[in-house]
Amino acid sequence: MRYKQIILRLVMLSLLWQGLIAQADVGNQVHAVVRAANLRQTKFSLSAMDIQTGQTLIQIHANEPMVPASNMKLLTTAAALDHLGPDFMFKTSLEIIPSSDQAGTSLLIRGDGDPSLGDPILLEEHGMVVDQLLDRWVDAVQKANLPHVDQLIVDDRIFDRQWVHPSWPKDQLNRWYCAQVAGLNFHNNCLDIYPSPTRLGDAPLLRVSPPAPFLRLSNRAVTGKSDSFWVSRQLGTNELVFRGKVKHARIKPVSVALDNPPLFFAQLLRERLSARGITVNQIYQPQQADIFPPGQSILLVQTTLPVILARCNKDSQNLFAEALLKRMGHQVTGSPGSWDTGRAAMRLFLHKHLGTRSAGIQIDDGSGMSRKNKVSAKAMTDLLTAIYRDPRLGQTYFQSLSIGGQDGTLRKRFSSKTFKGTVHGKSGYIRGVSTLSGYLVNANGRAIAFSFLFNDFKAPIYVHQIKALQDKLVSLLDKEAARLDPVHLGG
Repeated sequence: MRYKQIILRLVMLSLLWQGLIAQADVGNQVHAVVRAANLRQTKFSLSAMDIQTGQTLIQIHANEPMVPASNMKLLTTAAALDHLGPDFMFKTSLEIIPSSDQAGTSLLIRGDGDPSLGDPILLEEHGMVVDQLLDRWVDAVQKANLPHVDQLIVDDRIFDRQWVHPSWPKDQLNRWYCAQVAGLNFHNNCLDIYPSPTRLGDAPLLRVSPPAPFLRLSNRAVTGKSDSFWVSRQLGTNELVFRGKVKHARIKPVSVALDNPPLFFAQLLRERLSARGITVNQIYQPQQADIFPPGQSILLVQTTLPVILARCNKDSQNLFAEALLKRMGHQVTGSPGSWDTGRAAMRLFLHKHLGTRSAGIQIDDGSGMSRKNKVSAKAMTDLLTAIYRDPRLGQTYFQSLSIGGQDGTLRKRFSSKTFKGTVHGKSGYIRGVSTLSGYLVNANGRAIAFSFLFNDFKAPIYVHQIKALQDKLVSLLDKEAARLDPVHLGG
């Protein structure tokens, strides 16, 4: 027994010594690389930690709070996973509500905050398009033998109706990444436009998905010798104007964020029901005090939490992050999910996992669009380490991240041709901010948590230079990680 204790102590001392050498070696190299980059007035916070030993490898301005941009999603998804649980499922239902008077039967769409309903990417993965999904909803009503619906009730009250965050840039609210956040979401709360050229000077052809003939659309675009097509929408309405020039047919759509997504979905469904001969008298969005009798469910759409986490982290979908923030807010407080209740849920989670170290983290939204979010690289690596070690959350969280050289926003970075280890992480960008955080896992399964946050860069420093520097820093970690062996304790 004494022999095993001596061996164990020697192993730990060896690891500590290796860690101290690694910290000095990598730290010096990182300092040199950052100095050589001549970042001028750029602010940065850098941190890296060997998860297995807890040894700090990089620490430069590590406790300095930074705007995290989309790295904020790493905090949001971790908190949502903790509060909701890995087995949580979003459930959106269509219910028949019998009437107590002569008005007739109503249909109730009960939202659960699912951001993925009608998401084109997820539909494609299941071999479907949005028209087929809508047909399934109409099929359910037909099978229920409802020739007439008095009210189509769209119950989105699981969230509040503050659909737009006050800190988001006012001049970008029509963009897909500023899509409104509702208790019932559909098709990423966006309309997709596919323009195609016709004769020079004539109006282009426009394909709209999902088809929405009830919208007011004005085509002022022309076929031209350049591509400058864009869409404007008057805030507070769904009146769209198509502008600019079209030279080539678009394969990827121009997406415009819509107003009042629950009402838009209800209008889509009414349009489809009408085409099948099922009339709808009116659409109704309930008030908070409205109570409806129990209904007969004729359709239930369920989405697992890991699906939502992956779309959020791998593909950086802002709507998904904000829906997770509001949904955990509802889960914790029981009141309608909001940015306020979501922030409260986030603070509980951060204090649970980081204790007093969470005090310097500022939370404003869930996606990182707001510049009022603040987190240091050290807090980020501490959290990444805690989640990685968590037997309940770690695997689901780790699998939600983009894999370098393979998928998501990191598919063109950290290729296996140049990196010995594998990067699992999240990038982030808004004007003047570029961030990268995650894990580097070597061939032996040894993991390093890292966070490289850069703020306030401006010309002549550009984002491609910051990203190249981040890649170089990860490369230094990769070389160091290749020398680290698995840790085997005990016997």
